[in-house]
Amino acid sequence: MVTYDIMDLHVSTWDEDTLLATIRELAQEFGLVVKEETTLLSKKGSVHCHLGHPHDPGLLEVTVWPRRQAVWIDMHDNRRAGWNEAMIQSVAERLADRFGGHAEKRPS
Repeated sequence: MVTYDIMDLHVSTWDEDTLLATIRELAQEFGLVVKEETTLLSKKGSVHCHLGHPHDPGLLEVTVWPRRQAVWIDMHDNRRAGWNEAMIQSVAERLADRFGGHAEKRPS
């Protein structure tokens, strides 16, 4: 799995509608679609979205957890595809711009 954490956040509002709008705009900017919007059971109150390419397999997963003031993006090994491997760092950096921080890749 590849994960980028968004560090040193400067988020003005952690409201769910605003967070989802930000993620949807990010997806559109990269030509992606939001395939699922949910909450992770293990992270109560989180906003979790699956971003996919309209015609190809693979996903990027964006999670925002207001309770911990945490944002990250994942690419699971079983959801790798050429497009998401090529794009995850750029999407993470743009996500960091949106949330006023910077992206850091977690050690594997």
